[in-house]
Amino acid sequence: MKELTDREEEILEHLWIKLEERKEGVEQGALRDSDELRSLETQGLVKLAGESLTLTERGREEGRLCIRRHRLAERLLHDILDSEEAELHAASCKFEHGLHRGLEERVCTILGHPKTCPHGKPIPRGECCKQRMKEAGQLITTLAALKSGEKGVVAYLHSEDRFDLRKLMAMGVIPGTAVTLVQRFPSYLFEIGHTQFAIDEDMAKQIYVRRTEGK
Repeated sequence: MKELTDREEEILEHLWIKLEERKEGVEQGALRDSDELRSLETQGLVKLAGESLTLTERGREEGRLCIRRHRLAERLLHDILDSEEAELHAASCKFEHGLHRGLEERVCTILGHPKTCPHGKPIPRGECCKQRMKEAGQLITTLAALKSGEKGVVAYLHSEDRFDLRKLMAMGVIPGTAVTLVQRFPSYLFEIGHTQFAIDEDMAKQIYVRRTEGK
């Protein structure tokens, strides 16, 4: 399948929300005879049935991925870049088109696999989310659960407070980073590279790590 244009992705998003999320019907309307609609039909992503539009199986999956990228972009702009509400949707529409396969998985992991966008709408799950669920009961724990001297690699951050999230990322706490818990009291002191940071228990519980070797 050829790379979709921005407009084609927007059409798929619109159809996916109406058909899959709201369970409503969609008529051709203003899209009738448009080049983008014909292109989507040729690629086997949409079907025209009289006046109605439906998504094929491939179209549903592609639409789901478009929605996932858009809502992840909103989450990133809201939580990390502190974008104003008024500009959030427009900025996300532009930004999402750069979050193609693979890159959105990294963004999702950094954000802690969020379940909803800033407006409370669900973010479709990705392969990285499934992998997180698979590993969670086996290898992953919080920094707060480590013993002094234990080592780990940051798997993801999970915080409802975007200021805490920014603070942790400013310390260099991002997925893939090796950390060592130096001490647990009076604060949680951990080391990244040759630099040590002290945080409280609540923040230590927001850092999820894969255990590696001990001391």
